[in-house]
Amino acid sequence: MIITDNFIVKAPLIIILMISGAFLFFINPSFSQYNFDKNCQLSYQAVMSLKFTEAKRLIEQERTSDPHNLIPVYLDNLMDCLTLLISEDQVLYRHFKEKQSLRLSLLEKGKQNSPFYRFCLAQTYLHWAVTRLKFNDYAVAANELRLAYNLLKNNEKQFPDFLLNNIGLGVVHVTLGLIPDNYRWIATLLGLKGSMDQGINEIRQIALYSGNDNLALLYKPEAAFYLAFISMNLQQNKNEAKAVLKILNALDSSNIDKNPLLIYVRASILMKTGQNDDALKVLKQRSTLHDRFPFLYLDYLEGIARLNKLDFSASDYFKVFINKYKGRNYLMSALQRLSWIAYLKGDSTQYNQLATRIRKKVYLQVDEDKQASKETNSVDYPNSYLLRARLLFDGGYYFLALNELLDKPVNFIVKTKKDFIEYTYRLGRIYHESDKISKALEYYQNTIDHGKSSPFYFAAAAAWQMGLIYENQKDWGNAETSYRLSLSIDTQEYKTSLRQKAKAGLERINRNVKI
Repeated sequence: MIITDNFIVKAPLIIILMISGAFLFFINPSFSQYNFDKNCQLSYQAVMSLKFTEAKRLIEQERTSDPHNLIPVYLDNLMDCLTLLISEDQVLYRHFKEKQSLRLSLLEKGKQNSPFYRFCLAQTYLHWAVTRLKFNDYAVAANELRLAYNLLKNNEKQFPDFLLNNIGLGVVHVTLGLIPDNYRWIATLLGLKGSMDQGINEIRQIALYSGNDNLALLYKPEAAFYLAFISMNLQQNKNEAKAVLKILNALDSSNIDKNPLLIYVRASILMKTGQNDDALKVLKQRSTLHDRFPFLYLDYLEGIARLNKLDFSASDYFKVFINKYKGRNYLMSALQRLSWIAYLKGDSTQYNQLATRIRKKVYLQVDEDKQASKETNSVDYPNSYLLRARLLFDGGYYFLALNELLDKPVNFIVKTKKDFIEYTYRLGRIYHESDKISKALEYYQNTIDHGKSSPFYFAAAAAWQMGLIYENQKDWGNAETSYRLSLSIDTQEYKTSLRQKAKAGLERINRNVKI
């Protein structure tokens, strides 16, 4: 399943619990079973590789050979949720969610003495909870998260050796770790307990599994996918990201090269760790995959990777994403990057046309789109020097990025207060990733001093980056101070993701101090 930057429970809405009604469907309990046989394992692999046509064929084949097996019901649901999470198709969402009650009623008729009874029910609730979060159905998602948690905890008690429990529990615990402190009492009231670190450890048990349990081995790629997502979006720790990359690389090559989900996380980690050229090589692997459900986000991702090296052929990939994608997230971000290309090529007319298209869009859920809207609504054109430095830095081309900022006098580049705050922040980031830590801290502090009262994200991000530096140095006191400072700065940009990351840092510090 795909978890995006929106993988967060809207805490105030957790209070609202909506109990889903069961659509009764008769099936004889004595003949219902959970047989995760070889054919179902192949079906699961096909689903997770987005080979949906093949998966449907295998599932129907299983239904013909064993009509009482309920694993195909679980696999059908997994395929529907993946379809929705990847496509964000509102029409399909309304259609698919009507099937959930029937599937739950079928699964509930299975043999309760099987560990798959509660596992399949819990996974169905959990997959839909994550899917509903994507489509803003927060209240129902919160209740489904609770139902999944209770089923998995009961399964853990009855079948402590059933390793697949760790997959669902890990995802639930990571989700609970994102709930703001002032709403944690609600989770406690509902009997939901757990932390992000606990969830990561549970998922890691499957991702690193090397025993003889064939099903645990089957789920290793999915667990590795979750670890990669958490590493990319919540931890922001380069050492942890590199460790996850090793886990991904250790998987069977057929699981990596032919699985769009794993191509996505591998490329994303490589991009976030400054290995942009390697990320482009990984993304090119998908050109041979012609029998997969369209994962158009990969076109958006390749556009970013190309633009990060100032390769303006990136526009072709952004246009594919914009023209074919049926969802709403990241469209403004893609349009913004097209406008940057136009501006850097000196085409102010096209830049203005694209900026107008962005201003007309009102759907703002992910931080990238919020930032695109905020920046484009500014009356000022982008600062080309800062923009080029920003892109080159994001690609890991630190020397080239530094040259963009130091090749000209400061007063030639900096024209406004915002320019100055961004200028110091960009230098801090470049020095940080170049392991010149004292210089990085100096520029981060300069950014905070001049930018903490501004609406821009640079000061809050600088404080969070300082927290990462101090945490890496095991200077827990200064790390905690920096993370709390980041949380205290009221920014209008990247607010959600910055708060999540700072909070995750505080949680890690609390764990290390206790140790």
